[in-house]
Formats: sequence, structure tokens, C-alpha cells
Amino acid sequence: MTKDKVGALVILILSMVYGAMALNIPEAPGIEDSGVTPSSLPIGLSTTGIIAALLILILPTDRRISGEESSFTDAFRGLNWRCAAFLFLLMAGYGLILKPLGFLISTMLFLCGGFWIMGERRIKLILLVSIGVTVGFWFVLTQLLRIYLEPGVLHFLGAN
Repeated sequence: MTKDKVGALVILILSMVYGAMALNIPEAPGIEDSGVTPSSLPIGLSTTGIIAALLILILPTDRRISGEESSFTDAFRGLNWRCAAFLFLLMAGYGLILKPLGFLISTMLFLCGGFWIMGERRIKLILLVSIGVTVGFWFVLTQLLRIYLEPGVLHFLGAN
């Protein structure tokens, strides 16, 4: 089984679980007749993930490109487990600091840490991209979509 097939199997399982959870999202009163509900995007994402994973699993693999791997465990050889573990710890830390520090600060720190873990060492690039992406997402979510994001410590400094 190749790395592509193992990855597709993991994505298939995660997409199915995500889709099952999306079906249980409660709808706000009065939105039942609307074409777009709170569960529309999660259901669409899970459906897309399931279709993509099934295509990868079903379609034949070109052995000249992917190489021939004979077992399930061979698909996991050569992966950077240390990097994956640090990214997992970084995500857990992001979840812990999101409320106290707020969306802007914690997301910038998360992205900077993620870039550093993935091997990027140009500080100017890390800061420019993380600040730009964070502020861009903040603007779209809060100003255009009117979604509340936790201000954290910025609230005490007078920011909304």
C-alpha cells in the first residue's frame, strides 16, 4: 500500500466522521427554509473529502512514479515524525492560548511557529506572511461575515 493510499484512507475516515458530526449541527430558528444553513459548508467539505479519498483509493497507482511499496508499514517509513509531533503540540497550544490572547495574537504566533517547525528561517518572510494571513482572515470573518472572534488581551487595550 503506497503512502497516497494510506493518506487517502485516513482522509476518508476523517471526512466520514466530520460529515456525521456535521449532520448534527443544530439549525437556528427560522433558517430551515434557507438554502444555506450552518451545516452546509461542513457537509460540502466532508463530501468533497470522501469523493477525493475514494478516487485516490480506487484509481490505479502509477508504479513508475510512486515506487512499489509492499506493506502498510512501508508507507510510513521516511516520514518526519518529529516535525509532525511538534506541529501537533503547536496546534494544542494554539487551542489553549486562543481565548486568553485572542484570535489575532494567537494565530500570528501559531503561524510563525508552524513556519519555523516546517523549516522556514527567514524571519521577515515568516512575519510578513503570518501577519498578512491573520489580518486577512480577521477582516473577512469579523468585518464581512460578522463572525465574533475572541479579542483576548487586545480587548483590555481598547480594541473591539
